[in-house]
Amino acid sequence: MDEANEPAVGAHPVTRWMVGVDGSHDAAAALRWAVSMAADTGADVVPVCAWHVPLPIFALAGRRSVDVDRMGLQATAEVAANETIELVGAGAAVEELLVIEGHPSAALLGLTGPGQAVVVGRRGISEIRHRILGSVSRDLATHASGPVVIVPDEYEPAACRRIVVGFDGSEHAQAALAWANANAPAGATVTALIAIDVIPWLQPELVVERHPEYVEAAETRIRSSADAVDPEGRAIRSVVLHGPRQALTDAMSEADLVVLGPRGLGGVGRAVLGSVTTWMLHESPCPVAVVPS
Repeated sequence: MDEANEPAVGAHPVTRWMVGVDGSHDAAAALRWAVSMAADTGADVVPVCAWHVPLPIFALAGRRSVDVDRMGLQATAEVAANETIELVGAGAAVEELLVIEGHPSAALLGLTGPGQAVVVGRRGISEIRHRILGSVSRDLATHASGPVVIVPDEYEPAACRRIVVGFDGSEHAQAALAWANANAPAGATVTALIAIDVIPWLQPELVVERHPEYVEAAETRIRSSADAVDPEGRAIRSVVLHGPRQALTDAMSEADLVVLGPRGLGGVGRAVLGSVTTWMLHESPCPVAVVPS
């Protein structure tokens, strides 16, 4: 197929959910969510255990005559991963544990791509505060070449029936909408949430009254962008006159999944996660999928 005609990453349905498992409660929540989604979509669930020699041990071994117990480190990581699988009771619902040597961020980044999505908990085993985003989940959301789903700690999955896509007309938003449409379970609704905030210091009613042409132009532009990737109107268009944070706050309480791009129209670099996406990853009560273009 011509590269120009190759479908965007977001257009591919997920056939394998690659779930990072490390023995933490967050990993258990991620695995529960993936198993629940797989039951509705028919995709495979592959638990992934990444292990590596910690830097202090590596440094010590380089300076002294110290043997690194690599087999012991791997076995410890595998035991923790299998405990997560047993805790969830997912033995019969998942594929064989995939064991990879390497830092979790690097190992899981290598598993993202078309048709394959990585699922992780919001925090790893070493995080202690609710509002701290784990380094692995942050790295994945920022740098992954394919979809990544971040699941909140202690999240109890329910049937995925309402998916909300934050849509600002950017290429990342288009990829997010295409991915949501491709992976919505049968019977689920997908809503493209279009937040128009052309004059943020005015009340929405005053903006419509005094500057209707600005609102109409913004809505037309963003709707056209949505139509380009969803010409059949699979997703409901919901237009609200608020900033994206307020709009998502109002919507996410009833959503089962929120889908975003890593950055919006204001994104300036590949290594920087957008402020709205960063905020959602910290605060959302439901899983958040980050889909790059």
